[in-house]
Amino acid sequence: MTSSRAPGDEIRTQRYGDLRESTAAIQGFFDRVGPRLYAIFFGALGYRASLRHFMRAHHHRFGLRDHMAILDAGIGTGFLTVGLLRESPIPLEAVGMDFSRGMLTGLKRRLTTEGLESRVRLNLADMRRMPFPHHAFDLVITSAAMEYLPQVRDGIVECARVLRPGGRLLFIATRDSLMGKAIAATWKNKVLSPIHVADCMRRAGMTRVERLRFPWYFPHVNAWGMALLGQKAS
Repeated sequence: MTSSRAPGDEIRTQRYGDLRESTAAIQGFFDRVGPRLYAIFFGALGYRASLRHFMRAHHHRFGLRDHMAILDAGIGTGFLTVGLLRESPIPLEAVGMDFSRGMLTGLKRRLTTEGLESRVRLNLADMRRMPFPHHAFDLVITSAAMEYLPQVRDGIVECARVLRPGGRLLFIATRDSLMGKAIAATWKNKVLSPIHVADCMRRAGMTRVERLRFPWYFPHVNAWGMALLGQKAS
C-alpha cells in the first residue's frame, strides 16, 4: 500500500551542529544503547503492551480515516506507531521521525520483522526543527520523547506547526510522580507536569485538550505515564 501524501521517504539526515550540548549527549546515549535494551526494559515494565491496549481503547478519538497523514515525532522503538497500525480498524501509514540514528536503524529491523516496513517511512531529524512543511499531517503522536527536550514547549509548537487545522496531537510522556522519577533516573529524561503540558498545547493553538488514561489493568503505567489529546483550532 502506498500513499502520495506522506512526507518523507527513506531515512534522511538533518545537521546537528547547532543542537545544545545536553541534547547531543542524549542523542549519543540512544545511539549507543539502541532500541534493544530500551525495548527489553519497557517491555518488561508492560509499557509496550499498554500502548497497544491504549490504542485499542482510544483510536476512535483520533479522527482516523483512509489516506490520512500521520507523524510519530520521536518514534524510538516504534511502540506507539505499531500499536496504532495494529489496532486501527482501517489500514494506515505513518511517518516516523527520531534524532537517534541507532534507534532508527534498530526500528527498521523490527518493522521488517513485523511486516510493517512498507507502512512506516523514517526520517532522522530534530523534533524542534522538523523537515516537513506547515499543515502536513492530520495526526501527530509522540511518546516518551519530549521529556528529552530542553524546553517541551519547543516540541509542542513544532508539532502544532506541522498539524493541519482540525488535526490532533496525542502527547504521551513520563509525568511528575514517584515512579516517573525512578524511570527518569534510569533513562536520563525529565518528568513533566500534565498541567504545564496542557498549557503549552493550548498556547500552541490546541483546543479541547483532554487527559486520557491507560486501561485500568495497567495501573502501574497510569502511575508514571500521562496522555493528553488536543485538537488544533480549525
